[in-house]
Amino acid sequence: MQRRNTAPRAGVRLVEAQSFFARTKPIPHPDRFAMVAVRPSEREMAFRIAGSTQGFCAVLDVGTEITLLLPQERWTQVCPVFLDPAVTTDFRIVTLDADVTLDAVGYISTLTGALARADVPVAVFSAFSCDHLLVRDRDLARCLDVLQKSGAATAPGRA
Repeated sequence: MQRRNTAPRAGVRLVEAQSFFARTKPIPHPDRFAMVAVRPSEREMAFRIAGSTQGFCAVLDVGTEITLLLPQERWTQVCPVFLDPAVTTDFRIVTLDADVTLDAVGYISTLTGALARADVPVAVFSAFSCDHLLVRDRDLARCLDVLQKSGAATAPGRA
């Protein structure tokens, strides 16, 4: 799971999305996750909690809102410190294990297009080394089936 650090080349399509898709191993995370929006005034606390959370956790700070994505078990431990958070639970994370360059054109749309055609809603979180799908727990099995039937590599240890 390491993206190649390539310099962008204007006007040149460096990769075919389908070839990356065929090498993608969708790996479901075993935990359920909560997506939480907190007030900008709670920014420091959100980052402190993220920094002390083991395993997968994400913070997105867009100025007007802070979004946390963390295991539900962890959320139940820390929720009392926030005033009136907006919370949605029962998400699963599917890590897309693939060696994809940052210049790949159409990779995410290939994945999300297949899921959209099967009526599976997802959100995408991208990290430097890989991408992650946020999918409702109730849709996880369909998500994995659609990705496999659409050409993704078989993932070891489906949860």
